[in-house]
Amino acid sequence: MGNIWAFLQQTGAAAITALFLLVLQRIFLRHLSPRWQYGVWSVLLLRLVVPVRVGYRSAYLDIAPWIERLRTWTELRLSSRYASPWQETLPRFPWPELPVQAPASVTDWLFVLYTAGVVLCVIWYGLQALRLHLRVREGVPVAGERLQRMKETAQGYGLSMPQRVVECRWTATPFLMGVFRPTLVLPMEWDMEEKVLLHELLHLKYQDVLAGWVTTLFRCLHWCNPILWLAFDKIGNDRECLCDQRVLERLEGEERRDYGRVLLSMADNRSIRIPGATTMANGARSVAARIQAIARFKRYPQGMTLVSVCITLSLAYALVAGTPIQALVQESGGTVSAPSSMAGALSTGQLNRPTTVAGALDTYGKGVLLKYDDPYTALLCAAMTAPEENLPALVEEWKKTDDFQRSRWTTGPQFRGLVSDGSGGYLCQALWYRDMPEALLGTEEHPLPEEGEPWPAEYLCHTLWIRPDGQFWTVACLDEAQGDLPAAPLSMEPSYNVFPGPVTWVGEADGVKLSLSPAQLLETGDGILGKEYMVDWSSSDAGGFWMFGDSKTAPNKEPIPGADFCSVYTGTYWAAEETGGQPISITWMATPLWNTPDGPAPAQPGRRIAAGKLDEVVTLAAGGSQQGADGGGGSMGNLGSDLGYMLGPDAVQVTVVLDGRTEQTIPMTLTYTTPDGGTYTLPGEEDTP
Repeated sequence: MGNIWAFLQQTGAAAITALFLLVLQRIFLRHLSPRWQYGVWSVLLLRLVVPVRVGYRSAYLDIAPWIERLRTWTELRLSSRYASPWQETLPRFPWPELPVQAPASVTDWLFVLYTAGVVLCVIWYGLQALRLHLRVREGVPVAGERLQRMKETAQGYGLSMPQRVVECRWTATPFLMGVFRPTLVLPMEWDMEEKVLLHELLHLKYQDVLAGWVTTLFRCLHWCNPILWLAFDKIGNDRECLCDQRVLERLEGEERRDYGRVLLSMADNRSIRIPGATTMANGARSVAARIQAIARFKRYPQGMTLVSVCITLSLAYALVAGTPIQALVQESGGTVSAPSSMAGALSTGQLNRPTTVAGALDTYGKGVLLKYDDPYTALLCAAMTAPEENLPALVEEWKKTDDFQRSRWTTGPQFRGLVSDGSGGYLCQALWYRDMPEALLGTEEHPLPEEGEPWPAEYLCHTLWIRPDGQFWTVACLDEAQGDLPAAPLSMEPSYNVFPGPVTWVGEADGVKLSLSPAQLLETGDGILGKEYMVDWSSSDAGGFWMFGDSKTAPNKEPIPGADFCSVYTGTYWAAEETGGQPISITWMATPLWNTPDGPAPAQPGRRIAAGKLDEVVTLAAGGSQQGADGGGGSMGNLGSDLGYMLGPDAVQVTVVLDGRTEQTIPMTLTYTTPDGGTYTLPGEEDTP
């Protein structure tokens, strides 16, 4: 726990678990055995030890989203050194990490105060234990007949003796202390009461002194949580009740009633209550509850043990292990809803990062589309997909107000040219569309359409870098391009989308320059949003919009962090340019290659899309050029997470025949390209020659 918010996450989750167990115990007090009453506290122990949301799992009583929202709202107004509004604060360890920087805000000082409290509690309990140890060290060892009687009692019940037995004048009741060197401390000249000895020897057998120290450790870690202190007191009482149960199981008839009388006679609030010491008399109020439990004593059937274990395991799963976050998202239809506040959107996004490549693209694409229609969902999408260091700039951009009509994109997202970046990530283009605003028409470049002509449309293209971040994915925009649509963008037929994808292979031979680029089209989640806003343009003769059908129902606008791809259509953009000043006829063939352990190879298993060869015959005038796109098939439906089915190739092998001469293979160089004819570089490769 490195800041006050991580502590609140851990102690809050533990407090809720403790309250739940206290209520549960109250309900089943007379129906379940003392073993279960004490054993069920193992669920709280697990909750105290296991960090909140470990393994990206959410317990059923999960307060993490509320604390994260409060953290974001608060830290946006501060300049803390231990916490940030841009980074989730789920605890990594169940103990505090000592600060290495001076505090700079209220929340920093609160964490310093909490850490100081932990240290002081440890010192206090340590001094108390040391004081007790020094006093006991001065005790008189028990020997002779009294020691022999104790040994006979232990042997009679099959129990072990402590390493030391001493007598002290200052104690009124016997108690056991010491983990590594157990010591039984008796009042001076105390009359050996067999049942009291049996009680303490059972504490020794079941390592109850060690259990008491564990409870004390968590008292120190959660010194400011009164609910947990109440639970820790109850744990101590339940430990004594269980020891009573074990004693009664070894006694018969009148001896059990006599045990209750002995316990009642020892009710003393002045008895030893120091950590590391167990005593039969643990306070008058507790003794009264134990007397009632003794009056209800019964032997529980063996089958109850199995029932108790099953109940405890179920509680541990629900309150500690929980359910994978992604499973919870899937239960809600796979979507994440944005709260109606900036802090809520940021915190929700940080807790629900995309877990698939398609989910990252779906989330990012909807964020751009919904910037004005649903600004909090747009901010949620940014928080879900952006690397942490980019979030401050994204929030500032989100706050800006631009010209509504000029900035608003009405249809999208659609994805294009998904390829590997060669280092575990992916490159892709995200496309959004809109009818061109009428205010921008009437120029020579963009005249008003005549009656019956299609309405002009524009595209926005972001070249995206999808990178792994642990088990999640982040998205960074490497380039932005905008321009007029050459034809129908929403058709899955790639021949309507004639411009290069995010990577292009370029080669030249004997005055001919060839360019090839993966241009397969993909969609995620429910498909393209806002398609109804492009009806006027799409209903023209510009192209086929078979995806529309008759439905005007808008798909879900909320991000789907675990989305699969729902459609893919292969496509390859190509361009041929004559550079030698002479007309020429070209016959060329391109074979896609994918990287394997043995080097680049043609289509591999699972590469069912974009796996075929591409053949073209082109005649070019001097200085002329041609371009086009070719597709080879597609698929729709839930396509799963098989990225091999979606990816464009890692390389291409191109052979050409110029004017009927001998076939030759030309080397192809990889470049990073944009739809408007520009190029970009990957971060970190700017200085690469």
